[in-house]
Amino acid sequence: MGKLATYRDKRADLRAHASALKATAKTEAKLAAKEARNKAKESHRVDLAEAKERAKLAGKNADRKAKREAKRARRNDAIDQKAAKRNRKAEAALAKQERATHKKDAKLRAKDRKMADKIDAAGRKHEYKLAALELDKIKAGKFGKDDVQRWLSVAKVATPVLAPMVYKLVSNAQGPSDKPSGVGAFDAQAAGINATGPGAALGSRIVRLEQTLDQLDSTRGSERQVKEFLTSTRSRLTDLRAAVETAENTPTSRRREVHAAISGELDRINQDILARLGVKA
Repeated sequence: MGKLATYRDKRADLRAHASALKATAKTEAKLAAKEARNKAKESHRVDLAEAKERAKLAGKNADRKAKREAKRARRNDAIDQKAAKRNRKAEAALAKQERATHKKDAKLRAKDRKMADKIDAAGRKHEYKLAALELDKIKAGKFGKDDVQRWLSVAKVATPVLAPMVYKLVSNAQGPSDKPSGVGAFDAQAAGINATGPGAALGSRIVRLEQTLDQLDSTRGSERQVKEFLTSTRSRLTDLRAAVETAENTPTSRRREVHAAISGELDRINQDILARLGVKA
């Protein structure tokens, strides 16, 4: 009986111990599961907090970026407006400058026309005196057959005011002639002088003086002094031809000075020729 009771007690102790171990394991499992759930909840809470923080930070960054872009857009718009304003001012200044340039060019052209008229008038004054000399001789009746031909040559280059009178008187004295009687303006370019405006007027004066020299040569070219005068004067006129063409490529202010100097030299040549012809300057 004693051994059987002892065996039963041991088995009861074993069952109690096993039950205790099972209860302990179950408790530990519950605790572990609870701890795992708590960790998962904590992890989820942390993740959620981090996600919220990231979303909040992303929102702030987006706002800052939007503000920067809006600020950049406003700055670019201001720059564009300033550039447009500068362009409008520049266009207005350019238009004003162009108007001033056109006005200045118009004044320069008017001055050039005035100077050309003055130069042309000086040339025609030379022709007027030559024509007056021929008229005096014709009215005095002192001319022959050779003189008639020379008077006709003068009539072709004389001023439009006197040329018709000279030609009419000569025609009446000589009879019908088949030579042309028209009187027109000189063409400087046709005469080999590449110039315009006052330069062309100077060229016309040079051509007229050259024609007068031809007349002087035909009448008194055999005289030694006259021959030397013709040679030197033609050389001077050739140089003045070159000066007129060269002046075309110089600045306007400088060109006027050159034209004035050439005109003065032509005046001196004109006086020398008239003196040779016996006409008072």
